[in-house]
Amino acid sequence: MSVVRPLVSRVDAGTGIASCAAFIILNILDSVLTAVALGLGSHELNPLLSPTLGADPAFKWLISSAVVLTLVLARRGWLLKPLNFGMVLVCAWNSVAILTWM
Repeated sequence: MSVVRPLVSRVDAGTGIASCAAFIILNILDSVLTAVALGLGSHELNPLLSPTLGADPAFKWLISSAVVLTLVLARRGWLLKPLNFGMVLVCAWNSVAILTWM
């Protein structure tokens, strides 16, 4: 509990708990949609992730949580808003890929 309180106090109005949670949830949604798209015959376009890592929700949760924690600790939480917008676009792209492969 003593660790959580200082972290929560670093989440300012520019960051917001909702932005932090949205980034993590969007990354998990991305991994689920990627898994579905890969199952339908699509391929991973992200050169940093292999098809197995990009579709693993636990891996995406871990990475996105680390990104949020780093941004909050560095007082750069305002970056989560454009990152969330980018993740919405990625999830939309994956949704289109699923619809075209069905």
